[in-house]
Amino acid sequence: MTYGFVAIVIGAAQIGLAGLAAVLDYSKRSRARTAGGIIGSHEATGSARRLLSGELGAPEVVAALRNASRNDTAQALVWLGMERVRPTERAALTELLQKEPWVRQTVDGAHSLLWWKRLAAARTLSFVATKRDRSTILLLLSDSHPAVQSAATACLNRYADEELLIRVIDGLSSASSAVRAYQLGVLRTYAALAGPMLFERIRPDAPPHKLYAYIHAAAELQDAECMVRVADLSTHPHPEVRVAVARVLRSKAGDTVHVKLLSLLRDPDWRVRAQAARGLSGVDDQRTVKELARALTDTNWWVRFRAGLALAAMGPLGRAALAETLTHSDRYARDMAMLVIGLSEASVAELSGG
Repeated sequence: MTYGFVAIVIGAAQIGLAGLAAVLDYSKRSRARTAGGIIGSHEATGSARRLLSGELGAPEVVAALRNASRNDTAQALVWLGMERVRPTERAALTELLQKEPWVRQTVDGAHSLLWWKRLAAARTLSFVATKRDRSTILLLLSDSHPAVQSAATACLNRYADEELLIRVIDGLSSASSAVRAYQLGVLRTYAALAGPMLFERIRPDAPPHKLYAYIHAAAELQDAECMVRVADLSTHPHPEVRVAVARVLRSKAGDTVHVKLLSLLRDPDWRVRAQAARGLSGVDDQRTVKELARALTDTNWWVRFRAGLALAAMGPLGRAALAETLTHSDRYARDMAMLVIGLSEASVAELSGG
């Protein structure tokens, strides 16, 4: 009786484990088909290649895609890429795909609990998005998964309006670094629209973490009006904001920027002073050299190092100041001057850019 019961339990456990393994294997295969790996059926991808070489028209490709599974279709669309389609076929292909039931079904995956289905929806929309898809794109831009956010951002290459651009701008501070870099690149293509929206948001009373993202966005967009507001934030009470200001101003030129950087070189926060020193390397006048030479006596090693590199990058005027510092009463200033003087021009250039 006892042995029989144990055998039944062991048998049931083995059957359960076998069933679980089958479920996990199916889930893995399904996920791989949807999120990456296999690029569609031979028929779909073969037709895509023929389209790219000019052998097929849009209706034939749509017919081939219709016969493929939904998972394979999403991958085929990604492989095809709108930018690769000949301009004469692009509009016709998009118009036909927008009417396909399987396209709308894939897009409906934007509401799925499974991130790879939401990713498939975003990828598909990046190929066929129109104004009617605005609400879905807005949803995907706020997705918790970075891959979905990135794919949703690609939809703006197909369709964009003020509401979508605002969602991207307001989400910059919470996006991952990779997604934020991609989104800034997309915003740059809509600089004329995005610039005024960004200008309205660069205000001293904005949350510091959002200001940090806005400041870098302004530098990426190269918007002159936005950069004026950025420079005005050089006295912002939050140090992270001043660090961002100093970092983006170093790539700018002009008397106003020069004055702001000289002021930031005396900032209470060492990170701000270090960034300001980096930005002053391109201005080789006596006042700047004097301020950087003074920064060689800073209490923070990084500030002294950045000041030394800035002086070395200036050329003869800056290197002369370094040589004079070798006899300075401050031992730490002397040590830093000796360290930087020993670097080659190539090393100075490489370290200054890092």
